[in-house]
Amino acid sequence: MGATPAVAVTMVAGARTAVRPVDGELAGWNPVVLAGVVGREVLDRAGLDAGVLDEVVVGCCDPVGAAGADVARAIVLAAGWPVSVGGSVIDRGETSGAAAVQAAVAAIRAGQARTVLVVGLGLCSVVPPGAAALNRTYGAPWGGVAEQFEEVGGLLPAPRLSERAAQTAGIGRADLDAAAEESRRRRTEADRSPAIVAVAARPGDAAGRGVYRGDPVAADVVRDRGDAADLPPAFDDDGLLTAATFAPPADCVTAVLLQAGSEARASSGAATVAGMGRAAGDPFDPVGNVAAAVGRALGDAGVELAAVDAISVVEHDAATAMLVARSLDIDAERINRDGGAVATGNAGAAEELRLITDGLAVPAGPLLTISAGPTGSAAIVWQTDI
Repeated sequence: MGATPAVAVTMVAGARTAVRPVDGELAGWNPVVLAGVVGREVLDRAGLDAGVLDEVVVGCCDPVGAAGADVARAIVLAAGWPVSVGGSVIDRGETSGAAAVQAAVAAIRAGQARTVLVVGLGLCSVVPPGAAALNRTYGAPWGGVAEQFEEVGGLLPAPRLSERAAQTAGIGRADLDAAAEESRRRRTEADRSPAIVAVAARPGDAAGRGVYRGDPVAADVVRDRGDAADLPPAFDDDGLLTAATFAPPADCVTAVLLQAGSEARASSGAATVAGMGRAAGDPFDPVGNVAAAVGRALGDAGVELAAVDAISVVEHDAATAMLVARSLDIDAERINRDGGAVATGNAGAAEELRLITDGLAVPAGPLLTISAGPTGSAAIVWQTDI
């Protein structure tokens, strides 16, 4: 990604739904329709008409079913936006949301677009995590790649790899319990995000009592797991992760509007993309060579990690932030000042963009957002003093 480009890219507005449990208050929404609702809110906040849009880019790690068949183009048509607006979908595993932002930034920097709406889809009630891999109607994913790793335990999902890495690093269950409780405490005490748009409830079977279709869904739900020490291990009898320290699937849709600097209108919460980086590493690395991705983003921005005011990381589990902190040689206390997905649940690409909308809602210096998993890592540095 090299030197800082001449074309500045600004996030002029962002919005999201509340983060709600699977089969809860958002379970009845179709991803296409809900993304259109959030996208229209973003345009309203920016004071812009849909006619300015050049492209809609969707980040989605399971682009199948209700989120398949070029869901980005479907969002454009369902929202009633100009038919000239194109749509594309980015699937980069655990970094799909950040990769969608980076693809939009690259298009603007290259002069291929001036205004791009980026959507992070995470309606796990409708399209559950792993749906793309579990549907074998048209063959197994990855061909025979997984067989290459059978002798060393096989390819494992991110939480299992995090647990293994935590054990190797000497991180104990009590450490993870404490980290999860701190994430919940910070999320509970944080102010309600101004990025949230109160969409109408379309509840599923797990929605709270007294919630009816059409009621406004205006706040995140922080999970209460009781005494974490009493919970059994989630995977192995001698494992570290439990229901309290694992971020379960959740429902959320987030969108941000990016514009070329010459087009952008400065507004509250606006920020420029100062630097970007991506990396991948050993498939058994639960944080995807994150130090390389962060190093590239910081180099692109021309800043040192010590100068970054806020660091936000997608929490697949309580070990994720701790492992990222160790990879970057920083104190884990610096990460997720307002808590993370362990507190509310992980809505995939929507959670990645939530780090951006919520992180930039608080006036501060540079913000570093990080997505990381065994398929790779991605980092973006945002500068708010524009």
